[in-house]
Amino acid sequence: MMTKLSEKAQALLDAHVAFTVEQLTGKQLEQQIEELIDNLLKDTSKLKLGDVVTPTMIKQTAHRYAIHHEIPPAIPELVGEVARELYQLESHDENKIFDLLSDEQFRDLMKKVLEMKDLRERLIHEAVSNPIYGEMISDVLYHGISDYITKNPLTKKIPGAQSMMKLGKSVMDMASPNAEQGIKRYIGQNINASMKQSEKFLVRNLSDEKISRVAEDIWDEVKLNKISVFRNYVKESDIEDFFVIGFEYWRELRKADYYRDMIDAGIDFFFKKYGKSTLPELLDEMGVDRNMMVAEAMHYAPHVLAVLNKKGILEKAVRRQLAPFYESEALQNLIG
Repeated sequence: MMTKLSEKAQALLDAHVAFTVEQLTGKQLEQQIEELIDNLLKDTSKLKLGDVVTPTMIKQTAHRYAIHHEIPPAIPELVGEVARELYQLESHDENKIFDLLSDEQFRDLMKKVLEMKDLRERLIHEAVSNPIYGEMISDVLYHGISDYITKNPLTKKIPGAQSMMKLGKSVMDMASPNAEQGIKRYIGQNINASMKQSEKFLVRNLSDEKISRVAEDIWDEVKLNKISVFRNYVKESDIEDFFVIGFEYWRELRKADYYRDMIDAGIDFFFKKYGKSTLPELLDEMGVDRNMMVAEAMHYAPHVLAVLNKKGILEKAVRRQLAPFYESEALQNLIG
């Protein structure tokens, strides 16, 4: 309940409110901001991060919002709408892929990929060992043999050979599809040695030089395309579907202990490295200096405060902040 102020207390409150509003909206605002930031940096230079907050406190906050806090429906809906706007962005028709990735940047990426030789060989091994690869090889061999039997030009030059080939083809056709599947299965069961050879062939032929050359050729073909070319392959609905899938995946992942472990590990490492650092030292590490903070504060504060003042919100907010002191018994005792 608001206490009725004496005439003197009301006058003091009104003067204090007017003074504060003037400080926040007048020409001295920049000076006020500079002094505030300078004093903040000076005072915090005496405090280390680990003295102010603990890893446990930060983890609790991170868990609360990254794991337990439910995302309101408006957020995924908003992101979906933003994705649709980005999909239709006119700039896609004005910029080329080369504008996003230069030749030098592409070569740097390729260099890094080529350095990952162990991963490349592992991927080849897993691909060749996959049953689908074996089925594909069996299918290729079967059709190759079948075409050889029916289309071999030598059968036209050897008396009776063409008839024998047709007979063999007829027998295969009569027995299909069981014969076809049986032959493919037989081939599949007896191509282990060929599979190993194909793996060696791929490892040997997918050399750094050949991969680089193929990648460069592909890059030269696509880099001059407009960015909008992706619309030929990815529909707007696909973007939305991928977002929904990704969002649902994240919702499940955040419940896993693994997700919590990653968050905790990151926080622990941050405190291990910066726990004994002061705020000015942390800001310096991040490339943020005093002038940058003043510039950003002045970029927003004058406009925001001017709007609040024009709407009468600033004066009310300042008055609410100061009034309790002028209503206090301590002040009443001082001014009588």
